[in-house]
Amino acid sequence: MVKREKLSIDKEQSIRDIDVFKTLKEDEIRGIEGLFIVKHFRKGDYIFYEGDKEPGIYFVIDGIVKLIKETSEGKTVILQLTTKGESFGWLVMKGSKPTSTYSAQALVDTTVLYISNNDFLKLLLMHPALAVRITCEATKKVLEAYDRLKSLAVEKIEGRVASLLLELAGKIGDPDKDRITINAPITRQDIAEMAGTTVETAIRIISKWKKEGVLDTERGKIEIYDIDFLEEIVS
Repeated sequence: MVKREKLSIDKEQSIRDIDVFKTLKEDEIRGIEGLFIVKHFRKGDYIFYEGDKEPGIYFVIDGIVKLIKETSEGKTVILQLTTKGESFGWLVMKGSKPTSTYSAQALVDTTVLYISNNDFLKLLLMHPALAVRITCEATKKVLEAYDRLKSLAVEKIEGRVASLLLELAGKIGDPDKDRITINAPITRQDIAEMAGTTVETAIRIISKWKKEGVLDTERGKIEIYDIDFLEEIVS
């Protein structure tokens, strides 16, 4: 169930912490703060579904959101994991309809800033320079999603799993002396859906790498001990 704003969230500071808004002045942040709504989602909650009309734009304050696409064969593919400071959703101009959509689901308890399509257009009219930065961010995400879909078609399965783990390590990994820890409850099912394979295959690959000392998995986290091994697979 979605909960509305909590007083503990500093909305102005949350906006200020997002890269695309960092060039705005203090009074400009205060001027746009009212356009945003803070929303909270529990682990497993859907933020919107594929085919929903005008879901608006979301910025992750805290947590992880997985962007999901259902294939024509009924399989689920995770296009991307969106983490703190990143955006998702889409902008629908008047009279137009989205032609390529996806669902968004909270992988863990997640807090987001939401802005409606109408208010987002107001924001861009108020600050045209934001349109350029946000367009660049959106383009980057489209290319990342394209690269993931392309890799599903051409890369071998072990390469896809290795690429996924490297992406997670880069986005949410916590580096230490001898390991990188991914502190998120990434399941074998999640790995399978993001790598475009079966759960059984994901289990086999992860179990093999555990025996070889490449990584370890515990409840709620993945520890990578040999990042070079993964990089060699995808090179």
